Order: sequence, then C-alpha cells, then structure tokens
Amino acid sequence: MWTDFFDAVIFSELEGVRKPSPLIYQRALDALGLTGPECVFVDDHAENLPPAEALGIRTVHHTTDPVGTATIPDSLLRDPTLV
Repeated sequence: MWTDFFDAVIFSELEGVRKPSPLIYQRALDALGLTGPECVFVDDHAENLPPAEALGIRTVHHTTDPVGTATIPDSLLRDPTLV
C-alpha cells in the first residue's frame, strides 16, 4: 500500500525485530541498497539513535520543532560538490 510513496517499506512486525535493534536498521539499508553514511535517520526517541549511528547512519533527534527538524536531514545529505 505504501510502495508508491517510498523506496522501501520495513514493517517491524513482518521482520520480527524492532528499534532499537541494529538489525532493523541494517534491513532498511539492505532494502534501499545504501550504506549508513548515505542515510539520515530521524526519531523522537533518543534511545533509537545509537544503533543507527553504529552503522554509520547520521541521526537527528526530533523534539518539538517539526520545521527545524525537517531542515536538518537536507543539510546532512547535501552533496558539497553540487553546491
């Protein structure tokens, strides 16, 4: 149902694993065909960030400012060679 909107969809109940297990992040990377440094993970629970960081994924802890949070991944993924 979500395949038209996202490159990959990972349902923890289907995977049999959930955050903060590093396995769920690795499965997402595998499904996307990307490495950790090519990705940014945003979560409102700080305890979910370290396992993603261990895989090289850049992380953003969302708190209360959705507009502020939304600008961070863009800056982290910006390719300086394209600017």
